[in-house]
Amino acid sequence: MTKARVNIETALRRYRPGEAITEQLSEADLAHFRERNFIIEEDGGGGFPVDGAAQDGNLDGWPDGISGIGGAEMGLDADGAAYKDEAELNRMNKEEIVEYAAEIGLELDKTRLKTDLVSAVLNYVGEKSEEK
Repeated sequence: MTKARVNIETALRRYRPGEAITEQLSEADLAHFRERNFIIEEDGGGGFPVDGAAQDGNLDGWPDGISGIGGAEMGLDADGAAYKDEAELNRMNKEEIVEYAAEIGLELDKTRLKTDLVSAVLNYVGEKSEEK
């Protein structure tokens, strides 16, 4: 099973972090997503709702206890503060994102696109959270 680690938009739909990618992706797309660490590939069953519909009364479409990427779910940085989530990063300009990345131990090139900077920070934070 392949799940989105970050927000992914394909030709057919948008996937939020943690959602199973149900459509058949080309090998080129999969290689692109793997290279940038945008997906999680797992064996076995279980999983998240794939249609975003409420199941078991949960209105946001996520299983109980899972609310996507962000804040407290992502863990704490070296200073004990919650990592910034995607919404917070998107409100920042490129220079602020690069500065924040340096504060949490990630070197980024400020000439990259803002969306790439945000994705890089979210991927880094996700990896750091998994290490704990």
